[in-house]
Amino acid sequence: MTREAKKTQKETIKVPVLGAVSCGIPKYAEENIEEYVRLPVALFGRGQFFILRASGDSMIGVGINDGDLVLIRQQDSACEGQIVIALMDDEATLKRYYPEPEKDRIRLHPENEKLEDIFVKDCIIQGVAVRVIKDLI
Repeated sequence: MTREAKKTQKETIKVPVLGAVSCGIPKYAEENIEEYVRLPVALFGRGQFFILRASGDSMIGVGINDGDLVLIRQQDSACEGQIVIALMDDEATLKRYYPEPEKDRIRLHPENEKLEDIFVKDCIIQGVAVRVIKDLI
């Protein structure tokens, strides 16, 4: 193994775990750092990330269950269909993002057929979900 490969293998990024985000009805955004974890760059890439603990069942259709850790790439924009952390009036939620400019609104779609879409005039994108870290038990 080359020196660069060994260095890449050992490189990590420090990522804060910020608590829970609603995967159901939006709830108040709490940004209390619970702890920091180190993630290998070789596995997760570079960038500004944070981790949120999923709360609720609105994203079970894409394998995000209550209690799972969701790695979020911090950014203020998203492409249609991406799973985002959306902030609306001090409430954050994890949903699939669909802008509908022709209707002057944004549709936040839960991945659970029992739940309905959330329609908002505006929201602030805090980041895009890139990975789910979960227990297999």
